[in-house]
Amino acid sequence: MDVRDRRIASAPASPRSVAECVSGVLMRRGAVLVEKRRADDEADPGLTLLPGGHVEPGESLDQALRREMKEELGIRVGKIAPLRVRRYVASNGERQRIHYFHINAWKGRIGSREAETVYWETNVRNLTDAIERRIVRRLLSRIKKTPMTNRDRHKYLSNRANIS
Repeated sequence: MDVRDRRIASAPASPRSVAECVSGVLMRRGAVLVEKRRADDEADPGLTLLPGGHVEPGESLDQALRREMKEELGIRVGKIAPLRVRRYVASNGERQRIHYFHINAWKGRIGSREAETVYWETNVRNLTDAIERRIVRRLLSRIKKTPMTNRDRHKYLSNRANIS
């Protein structure tokens, strides 16, 4: 069974339980999409993190990622690839298991629907969390090592021509 299709049985019920979460890594021209959390957020207020959220009971990781990106960013997620799973303790004490996915393709105009703001960050050091910085650096190094195909080159040049 693919890890993205695994169903999550239930939300955490006790202080000792772990909340299942998903996070999406979107890259564009060497920059990563980050969210600055609102100052009044219950967990991790004011931090600059990768966008994501909780998996709802009965939801697969894939379904949760697609729902969260629609709710938080207003986009429809296309092709994804799992990156890493890690444990995290939020500032409110909630214990989380975060499943990170590289979102290779999406549709829609990105906007902030829940965070204070979302933006393309070129300086990875500006992410608050050290493990998230490592995830992004590793992904950036893989992308830079991958040779550009003729199709990608054409797409890149077309997009450059359309930028004001």
